[in-house]
Amino acid sequence: MWDPSTIAIDPSALTLFQSLDGPERRRCSLVVYSGGDTGRQITLEEGTHTIGRSAAASLHIDGPGMSRLHAEVTVEGASVLLRDLGSANGSFVQDSRLNGPRLLNDGDLVRLGSVILKFYEHCSVDAALHDRVYRMAMVDAGTGLYNRRFLNDALKRELRLARQGGRPLSVIGYDLDRFKSVNDTHGHHAGDLVLREGAAVVSAVVGQAGILGRLGGEEFLVLLPNTALAPALALAERIRAAVAGHTFVLPVGEAETRRSIGHHQTISLGVAEWGSAMLDACDLLDAADRRLYQSKHDGRNRVSG
Repeated sequence: MWDPSTIAIDPSALTLFQSLDGPERRRCSLVVYSGGDTGRQITLEEGTHTIGRSAAASLHIDGPGMSRLHAEVTVEGASVLLRDLGSANGSFVQDSRLNGPRLLNDGDLVRLGSVILKFYEHCSVDAALHDRVYRMAMVDAGTGLYNRRFLNDALKRELRLARQGGRPLSVIGYDLDRFKSVNDTHGHHAGDLVLREGAAVVSAVVGQAGILGRLGGEEFLVLLPNTALAPALALAERIRAAVAGHTFVLPVGEAETRRSIGHHQTISLGVAEWGSAMLDACDLLDAADRRLYQSKHDGRNRVSG
């Protein structure tokens, strides 16, 4: 009998993890196992990376007992070395305090202050399991984008960095204009297609510039670290134009009468930048939301900021 608590992994994924050779095999990650970032997976690229709660750390992790620059991890080929940077509360691997560089092995538990992490080799089956669980928790199944939980965690993290480093932070909120009419006229299958395909169109425009996710329903958010209002507005306009210029091909009708039609969808967007008068992430999101509704009020298919 099938156990609903069982997590299934595609056998092809396991084969991939077990047979990787070359540079891809050497990719690895640290997974945060405690604190507000629990579940966050940090891919470790080739080179040396500092870990700490400071905005200057290349791998920013905040939590109890974490120093501003706490430790350093170096990836050289198949070797991953962890070194403490004179932190107040120490760095530990498998409960042994570091007195010098320590080679990490798959599955090692790392403790930096009171923050617990686990080291995974990319080829590890455990890493594949974690990735599947993480995606179930953090990725919206309907669009493949990050979900509200991930966006909230990422926004809080980026806001800490913006405050510490004095660097800009902007967000773009948008939703689909008159989306209810798509479902009412063509059915929910057509609506799902518009959501999914629209997300792909926006994702292609955003690229590596920001973090795109679905807040719920037809509402989406783009988080833009280290981005001021002017470039955020320019990106929002490119997003608007890309969606407006895209033709969605929707299946309509039943059985013998089924056919395809072209559909043009527009979006309304609101853009806001973090300011010193704001108290928290809610203030930033509220500012973007007010401007989104200004776009709606002014006729839709436009950007307000």
